[in-house]
Amino acid sequence: MSRDRFDVLERFQPLFEAPEPSFEGFVRRRDRKRRNQRIAAGIVGFAVFLAAIALVALSPIDSSVTPGGGGEPQPTGPPATSIVPEAGGIVGLPTPGATPSAPEHGGLVLYLEGGAGGPFTAVWVYADGRVIWGDMGGLLAGAPTEGATGFVEQHLTPAGVEFLRTQVISTGLFEHDLALLRGPGDPAFLTIRVRNGDRLVWLTWAVQENYRVGKDAPSATPEQASALEEISALIADPTSWPAGAWEDRDLETFVPSKYQVWLRVFSDTGPDVPVGAREWSLLPAPATDVLRLGTKVHPAFYELTTDETRALAEALNEAGLEPLTMPMGEAALRYRLEDPDEPGNSLYLLFGPVLPHGEAIFLGPG
Repeated sequence: MSRDRFDVLERFQPLFEAPEPSFEGFVRRRDRKRRNQRIAAGIVGFAVFLAAIALVALSPIDSSVTPGGGGEPQPTGPPATSIVPEAGGIVGLPTPGATPSAPEHGGLVLYLEGGAGGPFTAVWVYADGRVIWGDMGGLLAGAPTEGATGFVEQHLTPAGVEFLRTQVISTGLFEHDLALLRGPGDPAFLTIRVRNGDRLVWLTWAVQENYRVGKDAPSATPEQASALEEISALIADPTSWPAGAWEDRDLETFVPSKYQVWLRVFSDTGPDVPVGAREWSLLPAPATDVLRLGTKVHPAFYELTTDETRALAEALNEAGLEPLTMPMGEAALRYRLEDPDEPGNSLYLLFGPVLPHGEAIFLGPG
């Protein structure tokens, strides 16, 4: 793969001589923007209203200035049922009534997590053009903050999706699943999945002691390391992607249609233990009622609609429990219930949004 980023982009120039945007594309962009505009409109309308009053108050009595209309100002604070403000490293659930990301299901084309000497990145790219970023260190610059879920989305054109996929494939490292060792003393790791034909091919590049790479895995050659560093830098910097790759670059909150809730017992004195009847008894009754509404996808995992997930969080809050601040500012919602009969044991409830390809993402606990 060329070391010159501009040479790489130049090869893809024909992909981005797109025709004028279609009316359907305009409608899709308009509908997506309206969600964020509702909040801004209330703030702006109220500001205009106040400015008009001040202008009238300061004008002479015979002034002909007429205050601008705008109707009643809309409330801009979080609703009474909002779960967890964006403070102290905690990210909550979507604002009630927020429109879920559409379509609900999507085909995964590219996934990258980690970093190769650059910023830590978590990104999922779908065939429908959605790019979903996991926010692992605070909200991304320019992202909406009300009802933040810790994940944001942008939208690529079909050519933009193919540009990213082809850049990864062109390294020659994705003909089959591959694990590569990094040099000692470097704690970073990089894992990539990319669609090659009819399957997703994996690659993990990591130090064995810090990530699950077998001790017999080969070390990356200098050429392989260079190619992976370039891919990591490219994916982590969407401002470097060709302008024609974008359908809509605006950051929007990713609103999941479903969540999974993971019940897990952590022990300070030994290995983690399975969740049993005693652990269930630690939960307030309204919370267990909500969990039983969900689909049990694993002995300790329950899949709920976003509304059911909000009801579960409200039941925990009403029982006097407070969400925990995530270590390192990671974006996740979790609760901890200590077991009074087993000192050192705690029941955790971790909330993970289900992404369009059906995988629930749990960022934490540390």
